Amino acid sequence: MDAEILFFMTEQDESDFLVFAEKHCSSIDVQNGISELNVGDCKLLLTSSILENETMCCGKLEIRLGRSEFDCADQEKAKSVFRKLRNYLKKNYWSRLAYENKNKKGRLTPSRNHWLGPDAKKWKEVDAEGRVLKLSKTSWMEFEIGF
Repeated sequence: MDAEILFFMTEQDESDFLVFAEKHCSSIDVQNGISELNVGDCKLLLTSSILENETMCCGKLEIRLGRSEFDCADQEKAKSVFRKLRNYLKKNYWSRLAYENKNKKGRLTPSRNHWLGPDAKKWKEVDAEGRVLKLSKTSWMEFEIGF
């Protein structure tokens, strides 16, 4: 199983998320913006959103199972924990983001796969024009709160 969910989180959003995750994981190891969420002998990876100046780039929660390099015995439990964490994000985060499609100038396209944390939403709303939500530092894709 390979799956991921993309999000925008402030440090406060991430802290709140990790408090929830601690209830379902054996342990959590944080190093250089990547948290390893251990479930038995399996790992889920949480890559933090990056906030530089007035630009926030996407983070992600991912699970990689089923290939030899990601082999572990507790796969079913890891899948279950991933679903619980994904459901937490979907329940508590804003999903109505849109991006400008380069092929449709001036029209916003709804994004169905990106989630905005509650504190990140407040951060963006303080200066909607000046603060930017991007897929990555080099991506053309910028998100707006909409729909």
